[in-house]
Amino acid sequence: MPKAGRYDYPFFDLDSCIDKLREFHKLAQVDQATRSIFAETLKMSMTGGGFVNLISSMEKYGLIETGSGSVTITGVGKTILYGEKSEMEQLKKKAVSNIDLFRELYEQYGKNVTEEQIRVFLRQKANVDISKAQKKAKSVDTIYKKVLNYIVPAQKLGPASGVKTFGLGSGRRETSTETELGKEPLKIQKGGLYIEISSDAQMLENIEYAKDFLIFMEQKLKGKTEPKIDVTSTNLK
Repeated sequence: MPKAGRYDYPFFDLDSCIDKLREFHKLAQVDQATRSIFAETLKMSMTGGGFVNLISSMEKYGLIETGSGSVTITGVGKTILYGEKSEMEQLKKKAVSNIDLFRELYEQYGKNVTEEQIRVFLRQKANVDISKAQKKAKSVDTIYKKVLNYIVPAQKLGPASGVKTFGLGSGRRETSTETELGKEPLKIQKGGLYIEISSDAQMLENIEYAKDFLIFMEQKLKGKTEPKIDVTSTNLK
């Protein structure tokens, strides 16, 4: 992944990464693959600089996770590929704005930043050596202009309207869709788990049923006494 002093940033812009991820998923029809299969599907060399930069860029934007020689599409990645339009746009903005270099450039200079301003920024804020600042500024300027429309200031970033992501102890991510809570169904997705709770007048009651049902299933799997609950009344899908 490219570095500019104390900042690191993706080599590829977000839309290019999304296009490649969509191409992989359309062809492979799986959410996880080895790095070699991922590269082969995209007709790229696994050891080539293009593929290495693509994977690191996808991971920087939060579209994938890597580890143990595998590439896994995250909940964020799946939502950006197949979610509602409002969800996609919110997550795209968050994916780009979470990158410190892009966000801080935007907050200082806005949309009309020049290559010379980027060079000064890199020297002053990123501590880039004067001998490398000009070349690095050109590289940053190129990708900054490609992701510019997705950047929002930190104070406006907040949780995406309709989508929240939060970390789990294992380091993986969970995506919870809550578009206008109370008006739209509550959806929770993590890996192979998908839960949807209807948004009718009994929404809170349905949540309680869902909690009871999950406890019931956990205890059943552990061989404990089954609690007496009416699981047939749930609206859990």
